[in-house]
Amino acid sequence: MAILGSMRLPAHLYASIAVPFSVGLFLQLMPLSASGQGPPQRITTDTPEYCLQLLDRISELVRTIEHPPQEATDLSAEGQRMCDQGQTLGGILRLRRALVLLRQKTASGQ
Repeated sequence: MAILGSMRLPAHLYASIAVPFSVGLFLQLMPLSASGQGPPQRITTDTPEYCLQLLDRISELVRTIEHPPQEATDLSAEGQRMCDQGQTLGGILRLRRALVLLRQKTASGQ
């Protein structure tokens, strides 16, 4: 509507411009349905439960890697310590970084 500036248009013309624009914007911003048209979005929070979920994933990956990267083991230990002390956001950040490093290690063939 800013493009139209100070032009005076009848109300029905505004509606004929605004409605298609609004519908198109809605369709672009609307999440994909669960009918398989896209991966479902995972909602994460900074809760102690999420710390435990990440630690479980890390443990599963570590079992499959012969020599886990030292940085990943250090980050996971520090992340677990922080989560245990109530610093969940910092702990989660470290655990997620450790998980990324471990996934890279498994993708590269150990």
